[in-house]
Amino acid sequence: MPQSIAPMQRAASASSTDELRTRILRELRDDGRASFARIAERHGTTRRQVTQIVQHAIDRGLLRITVSISPDLLGHERFAYLQIAVDGPIAEIREALVAMPETTFVAEISGSFAIDAEIRVGADPHLRETVDRIRALPHVREIRLHLYESIEINLYSPIRTGGAGMQVDDADRAIVQHLQQDGRASFRELGDAAGVSPSGARLRLRRLMDRGAVKVVGIPVRGNLPEAPTLGVGVQVTSAVADAIARVRELDPEFLAVAVGGYDMILTLSGESNDDVLELVDRLRSFPEISRIDSWANLRIVKEQYGEGDRIITSARRAQPSPL
Repeated sequence: MPQSIAPMQRAASASSTDELRTRILRELRDDGRASFARIAERHGTTRRQVTQIVQHAIDRGLLRITVSISPDLLGHERFAYLQIAVDGPIAEIREALVAMPETTFVAEISGSFAIDAEIRVGADPHLRETVDRIRALPHVREIRLHLYESIEINLYSPIRTGGAGMQVDDADRAIVQHLQQDGRASFRELGDAAGVSPSGARLRLRRLMDRGAVKVVGIPVRGNLPEAPTLGVGVQVTSAVADAIARVRELDPEFLAVAVGGYDMILTLSGESNDDVLELVDRLRSFPEISRIDSWANLRIVKEQYGEGDRIITSARRAQPSPL
């Protein structure tokens, strides 16, 4: 074989493998408990190769398969996005934000704000108290707060439904807690953890998932994935927000929220390369429903964590359905 051909074939093989890995991990993003055999069938490979790709990603710290919990079951009532400007070293602020139970997302970002965070809190004055604690951190110079009116899309977490009448017990909590450690635990393992039969564990998990109470997801550990860029975007619209939401959905954003404050909407765009993300931004700018956008690169995502099992309340508050 000519020497010039061999490197080209190796490069093509590596590209094909990377593409397969991307497609497989995307399947787990949508359903962390998806059957490896069915994934293999859909993508023309073997169950063994799917297992190897997934296990390799987990072992290298590139993927975390866990359970995300509905805000309804965690008692969350207010949601906000914070952009934080600093006048000194960021490390102490970053560590404090990551440690706060109210933060679900923390990233170091480009632009005039050094770091951002999404917070989820209970009833007032929890929001004000949380922001005051952040404002008191060393080197915090300014906080720009955007209150979410509704969350329309979140690939890695259930969205709020109001949760009227949703009941959970100790067995449900034990199942969820075990899934946080191993999102693909067998039903026998879940049953042992909860003190119920495997079939009982299956039924309980299916009920929780069907009601939108939990979602098992494969979350990329993107602090270790510099090749997978994400972009935060603040949007102002020219027409009804509902019309703009419909157009933005065409871009398949990871996250989309209607906001109150400086932006009408806040979204997260992602792709396999910078070119992918730039193309999405160009499409966003071209929509007639969009009047202005601000964007910032998530240079390093240091926290993506949507709830803790031991904080699940006994029953969701009976409330009017909310769009969050």
